[in-house]
Amino acid sequence: MLEDRLMRPLIWILLLGAMALAQPARWTGQPDYRSFAGAPTSAGPALDRSYALVYPAQGAFRGTVLLVPGLLGGATSFDALARRLVLAAPGWEVWAWDRRANGLEDRQGFLGADPWAYYQRYTLPDAPFLKDWGLRVHLQDLDALVDAARQRGPVVLAGHSLGASLSAAYAQWRGEKLAGLAWIDGAPSPNRLTREQYLEGGLGGFGRSPGLDELLAGRATPYLEFSFLGLRLNPAFLACAEALAFLAARDPEADAPPGAARFPASLEAAALSQIDDRYNPVALFSASVGRAWGREGFSLLRLLQGQVGYSVIGARGRRVEWQDTGEATDPREFLGLYAWPETGFSEWFFPVRLSLDLAAWDLAVPELKPRRLGFRVLGLGAGRGAVTDAARFAAARALFPSAEVHAEVLPGLTHLDILLGRQGPAVGPLARYLETLP
Repeated sequence: MLEDRLMRPLIWILLLGAMALAQPARWTGQPDYRSFAGAPTSAGPALDRSYALVYPAQGAFRGTVLLVPGLLGGATSFDALARRLVLAAPGWEVWAWDRRANGLEDRQGFLGADPWAYYQRYTLPDAPFLKDWGLRVHLQDLDALVDAARQRGPVVLAGHSLGASLSAAYAQWRGEKLAGLAWIDGAPSPNRLTREQYLEGGLGGFGRSPGLDELLAGRATPYLEFSFLGLRLNPAFLACAEALAFLAARDPEADAPPGAARFPASLEAAALSQIDDRYNPVALFSASVGRAWGREGFSLLRLLQGQVGYSVIGARGRRVEWQDTGEATDPREFLGLYAWPETGFSEWFFPVRLSLDLAAWDLAVPELKPRRLGFRVLGLGAGRGAVTDAARFAAARALFPSAEVHAEVLPGLTHLDILLGRQGPAVGPLARYLETLP
C-alpha cells in the first residue's frame, strides 16, 4: 500500500514530463517588431500605420506566412503558433499582424512597477477618426505588408476567426499577389446585412450594433464595447485584463491585487479564471487552461445559454490557486503571451466600422467580386470553436469559384486552443499545406 502511494506521484511526474517532451519544438529567439506605413486618414501619419512581429525563416528562405488576427486579436495571440511554425516549415518566415488600432494603446503602464494600478486609472483617448477605419483602410494596410513581404518571395495569408473574413476579402481584392490562403477557425460568408441594416444598425450577437450613419455622425462609440451576460468588455477592461496577466506571467504565485477577483487568489488564478473555458461565458474568448483550486458553483449565465458551466466561489479560509490539468493549452505559456511591453494579445480599440463593413463588404468595397484563385485553400475548424463543421468552408466557393478547399476540423479544441495548444494543433496542417504550394 505504501509503495502504491509513492508510485502514484512518480507516475504523474513521468506523464507530465513525457507530455512536455512531446510538445513541438519552438524557436526561442526574439521576433522583430516592425512598423509599416498604411492608408492615409484623418488620424495622421503617426497613427496611419500597422505593425507586425516578424519571426525569421529557419533555413533557406521560401516565402512569408502573414497571420491575420481575429476580433480583438493582437500579434502575440499568434506567438505560440509562429514559434512552432518556423521550425515545422523550414524556409518560411512568419509575420503576425497588429492592425493599426494597436497604435492607440497606451502601453507605458507595462514599463512601470505596477501595471494594474496604472490601468485602473486608464483614461481612454478621444479617437473620432476610428469611424473611418473600415474595411477599405484595412485592406490597404494589409496590401502594404503583402507588398513588403513580396519583395523577398511568395506570400501566404492565414487568418484566424474574423481574420479569415478579412483575408478572404483581401484575396478577392488582390488575390493575384498571393501564393496561398488559410482560414483558422473562421470562414468567409456571404454578406449578412442589408443596405438598411448597414446604414441604420440593428440587433447583433452582442446587442444592438450601430449603423454607418450613426458612426459617421459621431453618435456612436467608434470602438467595440458591449455588455454580455454580465461581462462588460471595452478598452479599459482589456487593458486591465492584460495588466493582470502581465503580472501573473512575471510572478504567478503572488497575491492578486484588490479588485482583480471576487475572492482571494493568486495572480495566476485571478488571470486564468477570466479566460478558461470552464468559467468564461463567451466561447469566442476562452481557452482550455486548467481549473481553479477552490469552491465552484454552477454558472447561471451559462445555464441560460443551455450549457453547463461553473463560477469560482472561493476557498474557505485560503486563497484560490490554479491547477494545470493537462488540457489543450499550457496556462503558463498562455500567460507568457501577455508579458510583452511592446504589443499584446488583444486589440483594445477594435473599430466597429471594420466589423460592420465585413458584414456588408459588397456595400463597403463594391469592387470586391468573386474571383478564381490559382492555388488550393486550407480551412481548419475547432471542434469546440467557431467552425465545428468542415462543410462551413464550402461556402467559400461562392467567393472563389472552382477553388479547391481542403477542410478539416480539429476535435476537442476551443476557438483559442487552436492557436495556443501545447501540441501546436494548427502547426502540422499549416506546414503540410505550405509543402503543397508550388
